Amino acid sequence: MTESVARLRGDQLTLGYGKFTVAENLNVAIPDGHFTAIIGPNGCGKSTLLRTLSRLMTPAKGHVWLDGEHIQHYASKEVARRIGLLAQNATTPGDITVQELVARGRYPHQPLFTRWRKEDEEAVMRAMRATGITSLATQSVDTLSGGQRQRAWIAMVLAQETSIMLLDEPTTWLDISHQIDLLELLSELNREKGYTLAAVLHDLNQACRYATHLIALREGKIVAQGAPKDIVTSELIEEIYGLRCMIIEDPIAGTPLVVPLGRSGNSSPDALS
Repeated sequence: MTESVARLRGDQLTLGYGKFTVAENLNVAIPDGHFTAIIGPNGCGKSTLLRTLSRLMTPAKGHVWLDGEHIQHYASKEVARRIGLLAQNATTPGDITVQELVARGRYPHQPLFTRWRKEDEEAVMRAMRATGITSLATQSVDTLSGGQRQRAWIAMVLAQETSIMLLDEPTTWLDISHQIDLLELLSELNREKGYTLAAVLHDLNQACRYATHLIALREGKIVAQGAPKDIVTSELIEEIYGLRCMIIEDPIAGTPLVVPLGRSGNSSPDALS
């Protein structure tokens, strides 16, 4: 039996900004049906990779493939029908309501000169129900809390009705309660709705608990990839972050839990046994 090729992948990618190169000869695949977390230290190329996979950026070399075709060959609307993107620090386009923001996710599906359709309305309602923001439909996005606003943006992406969603640092600026709420929602979308998700995450323990697949980057190279239980070791974390740690089992989820030992040398594994 041959292994299926991922719908979204990059081959021999060279990524960068002007003369500054972030990664060279990078090969990456977002596995179908998984919740992938992209992890690594600041500046290692996580967000640049995600922006390239979504076609917000064009690689200096190499190709991104989407459903067997070079992603650059698709019209922008067609890409948006296949990939939903939550960009980092997304800004609200003016003073609009939650429902108006979510409705913008229907743009890729609307033919030219076609009025708002029943199927568009139903998609918006489904997206708001899935994210728990139906009661906020008529409220201005500008008045929402950080967690509510992030859910509204997720709902907009859901309204696109794509089976692939890319999220660039979706938990940034959220307090811990709203971070967990959002990650629980994403995990549910993956497990119960079958979405393929890829998100840049900074919190290692959250990535291990909620993601089913990790891609670990350092200096523009993939150091390891696979299920959290298979790849997360104290040696890997020290290689990526320069952080001494122990890996224990999360008592709630049974996933790897990273316990820092500190840099001073005063802590030791024996002290935690």
